[in-house]
Amino acid sequence: MSQVKRIVFVMDAYASLNLETETSLLLMEELIGRGHQVFWLEVHGVSLQGGCLKAKVSQVKSVQNFKLLPCSEVCLDNFDALLLRIDPPVDTEYLHLTYLLSFLSPSVKQFNAVASLRNFNEKLLPLKWPEVCPATLVSRNIDDFKQFLALHREIVMKPLGDCSGRGIQRFSLNDIDSAAFYGLFAQESSASAYFMAQEFLDAVEYGDKRIFLVNGEVAGFVNRIPKTGEFLANIHQGATCEATDLTEFELNTINKIAPFLKAQGLLFVGLDFIGGYLTEVNITSPSAIRQINQVMGVNAHKLMVDSMLGSFAKGRLSHCCSERNAA
Repeated sequence: MSQVKRIVFVMDAYASLNLETETSLLLMEELIGRGHQVFWLEVHGVSLQGGCLKAKVSQVKSVQNFKLLPCSEVCLDNFDALLLRIDPPVDTEYLHLTYLLSFLSPSVKQFNAVASLRNFNEKLLPLKWPEVCPATLVSRNIDDFKQFLALHREIVMKPLGDCSGRGIQRFSLNDIDSAAFYGLFAQESSASAYFMAQEFLDAVEYGDKRIFLVNGEVAGFVNRIPKTGEFLANIHQGATCEATDLTEFELNTINKIAPFLKAQGLLFVGLDFIGGYLTEVNITSPSAIRQINQVMGVNAHKLMVDSMLGSFAKGRLSHCCSERNAA
């Protein structure tokens, strides 16, 4: 067996995980099965003391019958790799955590690179390639959105920092003066927030395709079909999953954006396509691997672990993980 690696996962509390879609646990189980040591770390366990990044971690003894060994405080620089796998919202706590993790030693590989998780928003990132995206507006001004709705007649409004379909609302032209539409901007928590509006894509009826990339290469894909009468195709919102194929447009889009993603140290990425349009580039904790495995009869999580471990063999460092040295 190759040298044993010590790999720490920064996670949400186990009780909060959706085990139906959880990908991190698959990775942990595979790593442990290959003889490596996996450790569990939650946000409240991270501290910075005199330039030393410390963490209260517990080794994962078992995944199937989930069991952690007693917690101990250690220096994060003593690990071989770190995976930041907490779910959005990408809020102030998340942002502050990325600041702390920028003190990691360059010797600790990051999957995905924490600086890129801080620098790029999953909903905004597709707009680096606007030619493959639906018509989109990002603003905090209600008049901008009223003009956008008048132009496109039916839109979806998305908060920028959440996931799993939470907070997404659909509005038609008849809603332009509605309390629900104005209410988005009247809420105290939203008073200074940016929203994204996109033209509503009727093709969502036929599914929202998740394509999972590992180091820029397609590892698997699944089509998510909304419940009858609904428009949200997220698994967390009750969508069903089915096998699918990739179109030439989707493959060309992947070839266009993959070099950028790789250069930013984004090893694991979930691309979302509706009706041929790229709608999201999921980088914080992309999931659906369990569903991909099921509909395709593959073991995509094994490819993910292969890529992680392969980066050690090739001596590569994840992009942006040497911020401290570059300062």
